[in-house]
Amino acid sequence: MTLTKEQLAHLARTTRCPRCDHSKTVGMGLCRSCRNKLPANMRALLERIPEKEPWTVGQALRQAANYFNVHFQSVRKFGGGKKR
Repeated sequence: MTLTKEQLAHLARTTRCPRCDHSKTVGMGLCRSCRNKLPANMRALLERIPEKEPWTVGQALRQAANYFNVHFQSVRKFGGGKKR
C-alpha cells in the first residue's frame, strides 16, 4: 500500500483517530492513546507523518492495523486505500 501526497496531507490534518473516538494530535497517524499501545519501533513511524515518505507511512498503517488485529480491508479506516 502506498499513499499519495494528497492522502498523506489529509491524514495529517485529520482531527479524530481512525481507530477510536479520541481526538488526535495534528500530524500524527493515531491518537496518543493508540500510539502508546504500539511498540516503540511502530510508534515512531506514525509520528510527524508530513515529514515522512508516503510509502513508509502506508507500511506503518498496515503494520498498525495488523498489530491491532484489524482485517486488512479495514486499513482504509487507518487512512490508506482509495478515497471516496
